[in-house]
Amino acid sequence: MVFQFHSPSIILQPYIQGYLDADYRKTTEKGEHTLFPNGYSGIFFNFGNRGRIIISEEYETPFVRVFGQIDRHFSIIHYPGFHSFGVLFKPTILSWLLKVEMSSLTNKAFDAQLLSGNFKVLHEQMEETYSIDEKIKLFEDFLIIELAGRNYSATLADRALCLIHQNNAVREIAKKLQVSQRYLESQFKNAVGLSPKSYSLIVRFKRTEEQLKRAAVVNWCELPFADEYYDQNHFIKDFKRFTGLTPSSYLLKNLDMGRSYLNVK
Repeated sequence: MVFQFHSPSIILQPYIQGYLDADYRKTTEKGEHTLFPNGYSGIFFNFGNRGRIIISEEYETPFVRVFGQIDRHFSIIHYPGFHSFGVLFKPTILSWLLKVEMSSLTNKAFDAQLLSGNFKVLHEQMEETYSIDEKIKLFEDFLIIELAGRNYSATLADRALCLIHQNNAVREIAKKLQVSQRYLESQFKNAVGLSPKSYSLIVRFKRTEEQLKRAAVVNWCELPFADEYYDQNHFIKDFKRFTGLTPSSYLLKNLDMGRSYLNVK
């Protein structure tokens, strides 16, 4: 089982990274999977037999689940008849939409229906549909109405995100944005949910995993990303934080669902 990725419509691309679909409706066995942080927060709509999510705590999967940034590997448990539709937002958008400091949601998931009864209505509408295309249309119609009359302006955190993806260090980013490092970290954490350093580690991990999965054997000295780490122990420590495994063990295991969640473009 893997997540199927779907792109948002052009009008919503500034807000949504993409949609994820996991369908257990035709399976007869329970599934348990390890997922890896991908740098996005979002909302999942769950149908059928609810499962569980294990981050720092274990939660029963609510019908509509809001989750913040996750900075470590975590687990999900699915049961036969389960179907999940996820919306991954651009890193600063959920804070703007929900008017919350994202740091309060880091490594947490909670019932979105507590925020608004509109999520309950939307879930009921989605439950009456079968295809993923119909669910996407319902969500996009809902979001377009929510966005009516609201204008999003790029923030300091958005500018910092661009520089992180260009492989700038946090100190360099603060200098380029002409703010103190402390102010940058505060604003970034409120908007994204992680410190710039933690987010940059996820970006580096995703880049590392993309290269590592092409390697048949892990030879530290020959890895193309080795110069991004202080030494081999540093590399292994970061890798285990995000996967729970050493690089060698990671390559030997069937982690297709985790990889499909990680490698959202």
